[in-house]
Amino acid sequence: MPQTYSDPFVSVNESTIEIHNYHMPSRRSRQISLDRVNILFFEEQNLSKLSYTRVWGRGYGPVYWSLDIKRAFAKLKPESALRANVVLDLGGNDKIGFTVLDIDSFMERMRDFLDYHVVIVNKINV
Repeated sequence: MPQTYSDPFVSVNESTIEIHNYHMPSRRSRQISLDRVNILFFEEQNLSKLSYTRVWGRGYGPVYWSLDIKRAFAKLKPESALRANVVLDLGGNDKIGFTVLDIDSFMERMRDFLDYHVVIVNKINV
């Protein structure tokens, strides 16, 4: 059985992904069944365009971002090349963005857990 992945922003097991500090202003988590994921976008934070992201809530695009204050400062002070933004497209207008501290470990787990039909894109283009 594959191992799980967890950091302060997200936890993943074989059937669900839990995004921490999702709801504003309560900071409650949101749990999503992995079979709802159609497309997974990911990109290193220091390469992401600030216009695509937001510290918390809905940005200028269709993505609702979970809380990460440092997301806005990634270009000013890159903490790690492994820190990344991830967007899950759940179909329709339901797109969820969050931070991952170790993108390599996270993607390794996601490839184990996601169905073969899920498209994985290494650039956020929503």
